[in-house]
Amino acid sequence: MSNTPSQKQRRAERARDFVTELTRRFPECFTTDRRQVKPLAIGIQKELRAALDADPEFAETPNWLMKQALARYTRSPSYLEAIMAGMPRIDLHGRPAGEVTEEARQHAGTQREAQKARAAERRRSREQSRQVERKQARLEKLAEKFNSR
Repeated sequence: MSNTPSQKQRRAERARDFVTELTRRFPECFTTDRRQVKPLAIGIQKELRAALDADPEFAETPNWLMKQALARYTRSPSYLEAIMAGMPRIDLHGRPAGEVTEEARQHAGTQREAQKARAAERRRSREQSRQVERKQARLEKLAEKFNSR
Protein backbone atom coordinates (compact mmCIF):
# COMPACT_ATOMS: atom_id res chain seq x y z
CA MET A 1 0.00 0.00 0.00
CA SER A 2 1.58 3.25 -1.13
CA ASN A 3 1.54 6.33 1.05
CA THR A 4 1.46 9.32 -1.25
CA PRO A 5 -0.53 12.27 0.12
CA SER A 6 -3.36 11.74 -2.37
CA GLN A 7 -3.57 8.03 -1.53
CA LYS A 8 -3.64 8.79 2.19
CA GLN A 9 -6.40 11.31 1.58
CA ARG A 10 -8.44 8.80 -0.45
CA ARG A 11 -8.04 6.15 2.28
CA ALA A 12 -9.10 8.70 4.92
CA GLU A 13 -12.16 9.61 2.85
CA ARG A 14 -13.04 5.93 2.45
CA ALA A 15 -12.70 5.42 6.21
CA ARG A 16 -14.92 8.44 6.87
CA ASP A 17 -17.52 7.09 4.44
CA PHE A 18 -17.29 3.66 6.04
CA VAL A 19 -17.92 5.14 9.50
CA THR A 20 -21.06 6.70 8.01
CA GLU A 21 -22.06 3.27 6.71
CA LEU A 22 -21.43 1.72 10.12
CA THR A 23 -23.72 4.29 11.73
CA ARG A 24 -26.40 3.34 9.21
CA ARG A 25 -25.98 -0.44 9.65
CA PHE A 26 -25.38 -0.49 13.43
CA PRO A 27 -27.23 2.54 14.85
CA GLU A 28 -27.34 1.00 18.34
CA CYS A 29 -23.54 1.03 18.40
CA PHE A 30 -22.25 3.84 16.16
CA THR A 31 -23.65 7.35 16.06
CA THR A 32 -22.89 10.78 14.68
CA ASP A 33 -24.60 12.46 17.65
CA ARG A 34 -21.72 13.48 19.89
CA ARG A 35 -23.90 13.27 22.99
CA GLN A 36 -24.84 9.63 22.25
CA VAL A 37 -21.36 8.17 21.65
CA LYS A 38 -20.57 5.21 23.90
CA PRO A 39 -17.37 3.22 24.41
CA LEU A 40 -17.12 0.15 22.20
CA ALA A 41 -16.56 -3.35 23.51
CA ILE A 42 -12.98 -4.55 23.68
CA GLY A 43 -12.37 -6.68 20.57
CA ILE A 44 -15.40 -5.32 18.70
CA GLN A 45 -13.43 -5.55 15.45
CA LYS A 46 -13.89 -9.36 15.51
CA GLU A 47 -17.63 -9.03 15.98
CA LEU A 48 -17.72 -6.40 13.25
CA ARG A 49 -15.66 -8.56 10.86
CA ALA A 50 -18.06 -11.50 11.41
CA ALA A 51 -21.10 -9.26 10.79
CA LEU A 52 -19.56 -7.86 7.60
CA ASP A 53 -18.58 -11.32 6.35
CA ALA A 54 -22.18 -12.50 6.85
CA ASP A 55 -23.46 -9.73 4.55
CA PRO A 56 -22.67 -10.29 0.85
CA GLU A 57 -22.70 -6.53 0.24
CA PHE A 58 -19.88 -5.98 2.76
CA ALA A 59 -18.04 -9.30 2.81
CA GLU A 60 -15.29 -7.87 0.60
CA THR A 61 -14.61 -4.95 2.97
CA PRO A 62 -10.84 -4.91 3.46
CA ASN A 63 -9.53 -5.27 7.02
CA TRP A 64 -7.49 -2.06 6.71
CA LEU A 65 -10.69 -0.10 5.99
CA MET A 66 -12.52 -1.59 8.95
CA LYS A 67 -9.53 -0.91 11.25
CA GLN A 68 -9.05 2.63 9.98
CA ALA A 69 -12.77 3.39 10.39
CA LEU A 70 -12.72 2.07 13.96
CA ALA A 71 -9.59 4.08 14.69
CA ARG A 72 -11.23 7.21 13.30
CA TYR A 73 -14.33 6.66 15.43
CA THR A 74 -12.45 5.81 18.63
CA ARG A 75 -10.07 8.76 18.36
CA SER A 76 -12.84 11.32 18.11
CA PRO A 77 -13.12 13.85 20.94
CA SER A 78 -16.64 12.68 21.80
CA TYR A 79 -15.52 9.04 22.02
CA LEU A 80 -12.58 9.92 24.25
CA GLU A 81 -14.89 11.96 26.47
CA ALA A 82 -17.28 8.99 26.74
CA ILE A 83 -14.35 6.85 27.85
CA MET A 84 -13.25 9.51 30.35
CA ALA A 85 -16.80 9.62 31.75
CA GLY A 86 -16.60 5.86 32.37
CA MET A 87 -19.71 5.01 30.41
CA PRO A 88 -20.34 1.25 29.94
CA ARG A 89 -18.93 -0.39 26.82
CA ILE A 90 -21.38 -1.70 24.22
CA ASP A 91 -21.41 -4.36 21.50
CA LEU A 92 -22.65 -3.93 17.92
CA HIS A 93 -26.25 -4.20 19.08
CA GLY A 94 -25.92 -1.60 21.83
CA ARG A 95 -25.93 -4.17 24.64
CA PRO A 96 -23.62 -3.71 27.64
CA ALA A 97 -20.26 -5.36 27.04
CA GLY A 98 -18.03 -4.46 29.95
CA GLU A 99 -16.81 -1.49 31.88
CA VAL A 100 -14.17 1.10 31.10
CA THR A 101 -11.09 0.61 33.26
CA GLU A 102 -9.39 3.39 35.16
CA GLU A 103 -6.34 2.87 32.97
CA ALA A 104 -8.47 3.40 29.83
CA ARG A 105 -9.96 6.55 31.37
CA GLN A 106 -6.52 7.96 32.10
CA HIS A 107 -5.27 7.06 28.60
CA ALA A 108 -8.31 8.74 27.02
CA GLY A 109 -7.67 11.83 29.15
CA THR A 110 -4.07 11.97 27.97
CA GLN A 111 -5.14 11.60 24.33
CA ARG A 112 -7.82 14.26 24.71
CA GLU A 113 -5.38 16.71 26.27
CA ALA A 114 -2.97 16.07 23.38
CA GLN A 115 -5.80 16.76 20.90
CA LYS A 116 -6.60 20.02 22.67
CA ALA A 117 -2.94 21.03 22.62
CA ARG A 118 -2.65 20.30 18.88
CA ALA A 119 -5.83 22.28 18.20
CA ALA A 120 -4.51 25.22 20.22
CA GLU A 121 -1.23 25.08 18.31
CA ARG A 122 -3.12 25.06 14.97
CA ARG A 123 -5.13 28.10 16.11
CA ARG A 124 -1.94 29.93 17.14
CA SER A 125 -0.29 29.07 13.85
CA ARG A 126 -3.30 30.27 11.82
CA GLU A 127 -3.44 33.51 13.80
CA GLN A 128 0.29 34.10 13.27
CA SER A 129 -0.16 33.49 9.53
CA ARG A 130 -3.05 35.95 9.43
CA GLN A 131 -0.97 38.56 11.27
CA VAL A 132 1.90 38.10 8.82
CA GLU A 133 -0.53 38.43 5.87
CA ARG A 134 -2.08 41.59 7.33
CA LYS A 135 1.35 43.09 7.95
CA GLN A 136 2.45 42.20 4.42
CA ALA A 137 -0.70 43.76 2.97
CA ARG A 138 -0.11 46.98 4.95
CA LEU A 139 3.51 47.12 3.78
CA GLU A 140 2.47 46.59 0.15
CA LYS A 141 -0.15 49.32 0.46
CA LEU A 142 2.42 51.66 1.98
CA ALA A 143 4.94 50.81 -0.76
CA GLU A 144 2.31 51.53 -3.43
CA LYS A 145 1.57 54.88 -1.83
CA PHE A 146 5.23 55.95 -1.87
CA ASN A 147 5.95 54.46 -5.32
CA SER A 148 3.06 56.30 -6.91
CA ARG A 149 4.60 59.73 -6.12
